[in-house]
Amino acid sequence: MQITDDVERGSWLVERMEGWSNVGAVAGYGFEAYARILHPRPFYRPSRRGWGVPPDDDWSLRRWADVAAENGHVMHPLVQWGRLLGDQEPTGDGSSSIGWLDPLVLAALAPLLSAGTTTPDDVMAGFWEGGSGQKLVSARTLTLGDGLAYVLATTTLGELTELDWGFSLKLGWERWSMWNRSMQILWPEDHAWVLASQIDFDSTIVAGTQALVDAILKDSRFEAYCVDPDDDLSWDGDVINGQEQA
Repeated sequence: MQITDDVERGSWLVERMEGWSNVGAVAGYGFEAYARILHPRPFYRPSRRGWGVPPDDDWSLRRWADVAAENGHVMHPLVQWGRLLGDQEPTGDGSSSIGWLDPLVLAALAPLLSAGTTTPDDVMAGFWEGGSGQKLVSARTLTLGDGLAYVLATTTLGELTELDWGFSLKLGWERWSMWNRSMQILWPEDHAWVLASQIDFDSTIVAGTQALVDAILKDSRFEAYCVDPDDDLSWDGDVINGQEQA
């Protein structure tokens, strides 16, 4: 992975983004289909990576659906973490990961994303300059429709299957940390899809072909839903679990 100043490579996406909280505003309008992937519930124990033991698939078991069942709420495509908790943060339960895509989840997505593009070895990643991109030095940044500026880097989907990809970019990762800085946006050179983990939301959007979205939805590791570009990703979008607060 290498920093690039060639921000023109993202100009096509700027033209597709408009607004803030809608799915299309986050990942771009004009794609055939959209998947919303809920960020797995965190767990608070030392990362076994620091002990030289590879992580397992525990992330696939940390599901929002369990919290919904415990609290008598409903799972649906626009479910919001805070609504599942009755707008309360329970002691010891933690919260979903806002603006942070677990490298384990990204590594699991990478083969599906690779199958959905003709350019898996020519991919662009974006890091918000106010967060994950703070330690990255670039002469130019890309400003997207959300008004935020991103430092860009070139990468490959093969590289993203490796859980330690952030070290090559010198993101300031720590080997023991489960909260190493995340990328916010990813797309291939052929523009077949966009992956977006916008800093204000606790889910990741993948916009692309129907075949790609179907592959994500069929993979039981992901807690994912099909959504529409005009769907609201904010708390106001969860009108089912939010009725008691209305």
